[in-house]
Amino acid sequence: MKFSCGRFNLYLVALAAAALSACETTGPGSSQKGSVEVATVRLHLESHPDPITGMSKQITVGREKPQTFHVTGAMLGEPNLAVAQLWDGKDGEFAIHLQFDREGAHTLDTMSMSYRGKRIAIMSQFPEPRWIGTFRMERRIADGTLLFRPDATREEALRIVAGLNKAVAKLKKYKD
Repeated sequence: MKFSCGRFNLYLVALAAAALSACETTGPGSSQKGSVEVATVRLHLESHPDPITGMSKQITVGREKPQTFHVTGAMLGEPNLAVAQLWDGKDGEFAIHLQFDREGAHTLDTMSMSYRGKRIAIMSQFPEPRWIGTFRMERRIADGTLLFRPDATREEALRIVAGLNKAVAKLKKYKD
């Protein structure tokens, strides 16, 4: 097969020009001012250690008062979330309030009735994944709401709530 070197160089120059003239994209390192990152939330149910099948894993939640226990896979997440809010308390305290949709409320109701006294471990990714809290199910949760104090600063909690609401809006757009 014969081809001209001039034609090959012309194609190479055209390819290099196209690559160099590409527009700049916004990646994780180049955030725009005022932009909100998408966050995730996953609720994992406390379980017994299961070394045989590997269905549970040991986690540690909390930086000041670490709690170590085993959890199963995620039971609820942002696909089941309706809205997230940051609630202020007295003396600078705050909590994250999660309101789940009908399917999520049913799952939370079933979990709270079936596993009374067990804990839920809450993981969020905003942008790095981290265990941000626990919640002990002492009573039935029939209204689909969960209120917990996150193991996070107020700024991180604001980022989590804004990111969760942005994720909910994006998921709603794809469902409709």
